Amino acid sequence: MADRDGITDVVTNVEYEGPLWERIREIFAPATVIRVATGDLDGLKQAMDRADVAILAELPAPEEIKGRRLEWVHITHAGLDRVARPEILERGIRLSGSAGYSVETLAEHALFFMLALSCRAMDLFDSQRRGAWEKSGRQHLRSLYKQTVGIVGLGHIGKALAVRCEAMGMNVLGFRRRDGEAVPGVHEIYCEERGGSLGDMLARSDYVVLAVPLTNATHGMIGAAELALMKPTAHLVNIARGNVIDEPALIRALETARIAGAGLDVFAQEPLPAESPLWRLPNVIVTPHTSPREPDRDERAVELIAENYRRFLAGEPLKNELTAGSIYTA
Repeated sequence: MADRDGITDVVTNVEYEGPLWERIREIFAPATVIRVATGDLDGLKQAMDRADVAILAELPAPEEIKGRRLEWVHITHAGLDRVARPEILERGIRLSGSAGYSVETLAEHALFFMLALSCRAMDLFDSQRRGAWEKSGRQHLRSLYKQTVGIVGLGHIGKALAVRCEAMGMNVLGFRRRDGEAVPGVHEIYCEERGGSLGDMLARSDYVVLAVPLTNATHGMIGAAELALMKPTAHLVNIARGNVIDEPALIRALETARIAGAGLDVFAQEPLPAESPLWRLPNVIVTPHTSPREPDRDERAVELIAENYRRFLAGEPLKNELTAGSIYTA
C-alpha cells in the first residue's frame, strides 16, 4: 500500500489552467507536480522514469508507459483501449481512466442520432437547402414513443441513456455480460452470465445503441450474424468504439437495406477515410467522434483524479481501473 509520504513526484501533460491546475497541485501536495508540455513525448518519457504517478491527457505508446518508480497512471480520456495492453499489468502499474466524466452528453448524442434517424432529418435538411416543401413518404415515419431500444452495455453511458429513453416513453432493454444490480430505466436485462442472449435482444429492438468499452471480448461483437438478427426497420447507433462493429459487414447491411440505417460517431479508422461509403450512404448519419461538452466536465475529471488518488493511497480498487478483463490487443 502506498502512503502520502512515499509519493514525491507526479508528472502530467494535462492543459488545465487557473483553479483546475491549482486543484491538481492541491490533490497531490506535498508531492512535486512536474508539468510536461503537450506534444513533448520525449520529455514525458524522461519524467515518467522518475515519477511515482502520471496524469496524462496525451498518450505515449503503451511500451513507453513505464518507469523505475511508476506505480499509477491515470488517463483523462474515457476509453483505455489505446493503451490497455497486458504488459502494463505485468509491469505492476495501475492504470485508470475517466469514464463517466462526460456521460450526459454522450447519452444525449445517442438520442440525437435516434431522433434524427426517426425523423429522417437528413432528408429534411436536403429539402430545406433546396427550398422544397416535401412530405412524400413521411407518413411512414414513427416517433420514438413506444419503440424498443436495446442498449448494449450498461455502464456509465448505458445507464444515463436508459433513464432518458424511458422518460420518452420507450421500451428499454439492456444487455450486459456480468450479473449485477437492477438498472433504473431498463425494463428487461439480457445478462450473458445468466444465459441471456444478445441476439434475442437485437431481434426485439427498433434501435440498438452500442455503449460498451472496446476490449478483446467486445471487438467485432456486432458482425454479419448479429446484423442479420435485427429488424429490417431497425437502426444501429454506435457511440462506443468503431472496432466493436465489423465495419464492412455494417456497410453491406446498410447498402442492401438489411437494416434501416445507422448513426455513427466512431469508426475503425479515424478520421474516417474520404473513400468510405459511410460518408455517402443516404441512411447513415456520421459525426466525427465529437459531442458537446458539459459545462463542468473538467471539474468532474479533476475530482475523479482526487478520488482515485485517495483510493490509490488506501490500496483500494480504482474507479475505471484496467483489469485483465479489459485488456485490448485485437
